[in-house]
Amino acid sequence: MGDETVEKVDNNTPHKKQRKKRKNFLKNAKKYAKKGQMGRGTQIPQDLFDYFVKILETIKQGVNDPDERHALVNNVLERTKGEELNIVGNQLGCRLIELLLPYASPEDLERYIEALSPELRRLCSDNFSSHIIETLLRVSCERATDHLQILDQIEDEEGPKKKRKKRKSEYTDEHIQYCHEFTLKICKYVLNNLEDFVWDQYANHILRSALKCLSGITLLPGEKAKVNMFVQTAGSSSIPPHATEMKYKVVPDEYQEIVKDFANRLSAWPQFKDLPYKNITSALLQVLLYAIKNVDKNITKSLIKKLLNESFAPEDWASNENDEKKDKIDVDAIESSEKTSVERSLPPVFSNESAVRLLEAALFVSKKKSYTQLYARCFINRLGQLATMPMLNYTVQRLIDNCQIKEEFEPMFEELSSSCAALLACGNTGVLVALAKACLRIKTKQMQFLQMLEKTLCCEAEQQQLAVRCLQLLPRRADAHYFIHIHGSVILQTVLDYQRPAKAVSSLLELSSEELLYIFCDAKGCHVADAFCRGQFVGVKARDKLIWKLKGFYQKMALSQYGSRAFEKVFEVASLEQKVKIMTELSDKSNLLNSTNCGRLIAAKLDVATFKTSQKQWEKSRSNVEKE
Repeated sequence: MGDETVEKVDNNTPHKKQRKKRKNFLKNAKKYAKKGQMGRGTQIPQDLFDYFVKILETIKQGVNDPDERHALVNNVLERTKGEELNIVGNQLGCRLIELLLPYASPEDLERYIEALSPELRRLCSDNFSSHIIETLLRVSCERATDHLQILDQIEDEEGPKKKRKKRKSEYTDEHIQYCHEFTLKICKYVLNNLEDFVWDQYANHILRSALKCLSGITLLPGEKAKVNMFVQTAGSSSIPPHATEMKYKVVPDEYQEIVKDFANRLSAWPQFKDLPYKNITSALLQVLLYAIKNVDKNITKSLIKKLLNESFAPEDWASNENDEKKDKIDVDAIESSEKTSVERSLPPVFSNESAVRLLEAALFVSKKKSYTQLYARCFINRLGQLATMPMLNYTVQRLIDNCQIKEEFEPMFEELSSSCAALLACGNTGVLVALAKACLRIKTKQMQFLQMLEKTLCCEAEQQQLAVRCLQLLPRRADAHYFIHIHGSVILQTVLDYQRPAKAVSSLLELSSEELLYIFCDAKGCHVADAFCRGQFVGVKARDKLIWKLKGFYQKMALSQYGSRAFEKVFEVASLEQKVKIMTELSDKSNLLNSTNCGRLIAAKLDVATFKTSQKQWEKSRSNVEKE
């Protein structure tokens, strides 16, 4: 498909900020070493600096063998004996030790804890060593609580449920107890120094880590898993910001009591109402809300109520704004009256991005009553305005994502339905995605959403254009080689899961085979095949027609990186007779499959070689595979 066309079509998306090129840490370290500067922070001997550089280069290249990794960690940490304080204060030393501590032996971990504990006050506020304190806390908490984590429950269909088994720890009881005591010590220490640490840009991060450890938080919504260069962190992928659930680890009751102390002490501060409006304190309050959600429902409720009444939308904010307006009438105010009225019709929370992010966290953790209060005081009758604003449309998305009650969602839908065209024009199409998903989740307003989509995309009279215009998110059809909008693809996938997806299904099947091939071979379009094939309400005849329409194009799909994904989904739902026809098409030019990695994988997975030799044998083996 034409790259030129992709560049021309902008889909009204806002321009992204140009990312700065990331500096090469090792390259800079070598450059400064030549000038005689052994990293920032404390100075370390040149031979040790050079040794650390070599170790980091080795790690960057990959250390896959566990024994080799174990030997490397032990050798490096052994080399640092007696120099722990000096090394963690150095930029390069800090980076290396931070990578190695999660794999340290119990003896080495305890040695570092003993060496750094007397200097906690200074280290917590240091721009380098504070990272080591965080790592020591995180590793200690993991080792102290790992044995408490429960393995998957094994169920017996006939008999009673079997007991849930706990993990066996690889560490001794003495080391687990040591880690437990250090976790409590460091968390109580930062709690006792709360008034100072809240405002410290480095110690504040230790406060957040303490709250996460004590409450069992693995990852926050929108947070990416921290990748260690040693290993691939499989199974710990980031949580998307629009997630509505979090997983918490099992932690002792003693830990949870400290979280309650954090919440009670912070909420009692006289300056609590101002905390949401500063970046550093808003971020801490966000972590506190996520942490307390897993600890105490009543404190969560009272925190949200306090934030709402004192910070987000105080009862007197409207009258205060009116008083200000009366006192400040001038020529400029008259000229910009429209802008002023818009700005002043919003509660204070929407004037500050830090406060807005905290509001989003409050929406996430709130229960029914608290959620209703947040909606009524901050959002009601303002959704259309908020949804078209660059920063605040994300908050509207979080409001919709966390709505679980039909009676609350329906007025939201009605309020936003008239702003659909404006959302498309300003590029805030994530709000449409949130609406589409909410209609599916709450099982309401699905037909109305489709009608709204048709009206906005100007295809009420040309319903066969719905799929294409939805994928493009344009109220007109572009050329055959069209750009697929990520939000348009997600909306179409969601609509295919609706109870009556007939319009979306028929409009997809109206497309030519070449257009379907283009969609299914696109990075964003290939997931449409998943939705079409797995859709609970997509009929068997519709799937048969799709399989028939793709006849003659399966080879091309199998060769494509994204098309091969779509190919597998289509192949899964095909009948045995249809699978044989697809396999015949693939085997006719089976040598072509080996020209790409994806093709080779498909050929191996479907056993094309056996099919070419004996169709009956392949059918027999395939039926065995499907039974399994």
